[in-house]
Amino acid sequence: MKKNLLSLLCLLLLAGFAYAQPKPKAKPAVKPPKHELEKILTGIGLPYKIVNDSLAVIPYEGDHIKSFQVIIQQISDLYIVLSNLTEALPGKIGEANCKYLLQQNNNFDIVKIGMSEEDNTIAVRADLYKTGTNTASLKRVIAQVATVTDIIGGDLK
Repeated sequence: MKKNLLSLLCLLLLAGFAYAQPKPKAKPAVKPPKHELEKILTGIGLPYKIVNDSLAVIPYEGDHIKSFQVIIQQISDLYIVLSNLTEALPGKIGEANCKYLLQQNNNFDIVKIGMSEEDNTIAVRADLYKTGTNTASLKRVIAQVATVTDIIGGDLK
């Protein structure tokens, strides 16, 4: 009887140890990884909206153009920073302005003005290689595209 009682106590003791095992801790919720474009835009200090993993939009207000957007698109090894002048200046851009716009390319270093073949949209644009581009340099180029857009907007009003 002592043997049975001792066996029963040992069994209860072992069962208690089995239930006293610490439960595994719940893993913290894992945030989805930021895409490359969002990572570089995080520190620019400007409001932006991520449209998809390779396209972002920054709203701007200028002295001459009340409201326009600067678009950043990541394509392959480039960041393309642009604003759509045709959209920012509705009804102000036409064939009469093409010579003026083309001449403006001589006044700006990094930023250039171009026209799309598909729909004759005029854009202010700058291209940056991803290699060697950091948040500070991207912010400077975004500001240059916005400034040139606003300057041209003032000239064409």
